[in-house]
Amino acid sequence: MASGVIVSAGRIRRAPLAGYLDRGTIPGVAAHLASGGIAVLPTDTIYGFHCSASIPEAITRMRDLKGRGAGVGFILLAADTVMADSVVARWPGSSRALLAGIWPAPLTAILPGRRTLDPNLAPRGSVAVRVPANRELRSLIRRLGEPVVSTSVNVSGRSPVTRIADARRLFPGLEAYISRRGRQSGSASTIVDFRFGTPRLVRAGAYPWRSGE
Repeated sequence: MASGVIVSAGRIRRAPLAGYLDRGTIPGVAAHLASGGIAVLPTDTIYGFHCSASIPEAITRMRDLKGRGAGVGFILLAADTVMADSVVARWPGSSRALLAGIWPAPLTAILPGRRTLDPNLAPRGSVAVRVPANRELRSLIRRLGEPVVSTSVNVSGRSPVTRIADARRLFPGLEAYISRRGRQSGSASTIVDFRFGTPRLVRAGAYPWRSGE
């Protein structure tokens, strides 16, 4: 279902994009993100808020939606490892080769972030990045031409929503609410810190990380 026009109290406003994430909705969602909009999208793990990584106002708005304080970063999703290069300052040791062999996967890597990144994305000089195991989401990111900011759909400290209907109810007024076909995973991504040589598991999640991998 595409976005339409709603007439309310004599005023015209555009209805949010809805439907499944596929070739029919990807162009419209990419355009919304490019213009500073926020979209609820399925990932390879759970539903997430998403916005362009290059629009500070959208990042601030997403932080406000979650009620998240300063100093806690967001995850960046890239279409491939080459795109991840644009946000990673350096790849310690063999981390790039290792991750290139794992991605796309629900594994988020903490790495040194580029100084040009918004402070909301690289607090204390580090960035969290992954190439998601969702083909349609990667296609969307590729069409946008840059990484997207991603975070779970919830108020900080509360459980993430698992149904698109709950996202609409709890967070009305966004530009896009896009569903996934089939059941959405209830597990967040695995997070591994690669900054200091030996990878360190930070959060167990959807990817079965094994120490020494």
